[in-house]
Amino acid sequence: MKSFIYLSLGLLLAGFAFSFFLLFEGNNDRVLSWWQHFSRKSESLPFSPYKVRKVGISDLRTEPANEVVFLDQHLFWKGRGAKAKPAVDKEGTVKGFVIVDGGNGYSSLVRAKVIGAGADAFSLKPPVVQNGMITSLSVNKSSVWHNEPMTYALEEQHPFSGTAISTYPSGQIIEQRPFLDGQLHGKVCKWSPKGIQLASMEYKRGKKHGTHIFWYEKVEEPDDYKPKKSPNEEIIPTLWIELQERAKEKFKAGFGGHESNQWVNFNYRNRGGDFPVRLLEHWHENLMHGLFEGFDELGNKTFKDEYKYGLRIKHKIFDKTKL
Repeated sequence: MKSFIYLSLGLLLAGFAFSFFLLFEGNNDRVLSWWQHFSRKSESLPFSPYKVRKVGISDLRTEPANEVVFLDQHLFWKGRGAKAKPAVDKEGTVKGFVIVDGGNGYSSLVRAKVIGAGADAFSLKPPVVQNGMITSLSVNKSSVWHNEPMTYALEEQHPFSGTAISTYPSGQIIEQRPFLDGQLHGKVCKWSPKGIQLASMEYKRGKKHGTHIFWYEKVEEPDDYKPKKSPNEEIIPTLWIELQERAKEKFKAGFGGHESNQWVNFNYRNRGGDFPVRLLEHWHENLMHGLFEGFDELGNKTFKDEYKYGLRIKHKIFDKTKL
């Protein structure tokens, strides 16, 4: 029995190796390229672009949502007003178009084209015109229809999956934006030059969805911190300064970069320090949904609203200040 199992496993591995050499000619780079394309739309597969790819924010471009435009090439008069919407399958690929408004005054020289994200992948047949109105439009070469703007990296033709990052000269991250198949998906974060987090905003397939938190660019010292002396007998008055000094020793040339600042912030919170919240929001697919609360720099609540799928159902303003 064991011999049979070993033989089966051996044949399976041999088959895999043969397939590897046949499909990819034993080239690891081709395997990686294939996997990056295969897993491009996945947020969970290991080593998918969403998990591992990083580019600069300046390397991104955003193209608008798709639409059909009709171009009348007649010299003396031109039709106008025609509108078409796509009929798509479960994958979002266009199977045809429905004319929702035929317009008027169109000649037989009218042409149609798709504009917006990935428009080069489409080719449309000349529309059918009757009595100056467009009555039908067919697809010659089809692709996926995008109802929302899509983000691409560099000159690539497939929507971007991965994380886009911008940094200060120190190496501290200014902002990072996760994208899945061309849309914001995950937690967008922003930091100050000192690494204080200024914003954390959750997105789902391009829409605000989840908790959005915004902080003041300041620190709140723990009440029980006792000033200490540095090795050269200088007084260290705050925990924040103490951790900055320790980070200088620990990270050396990397001090002030993102990793160094993250270490300071983590230890600051662990030892009772805090970063005051400015605004707290909750969203559901681009609709305000849940609590919205504002705070002043002293931590006093300035307002408290409650929303239900975009409608405000409660509102309260606080006019109270700590002395």
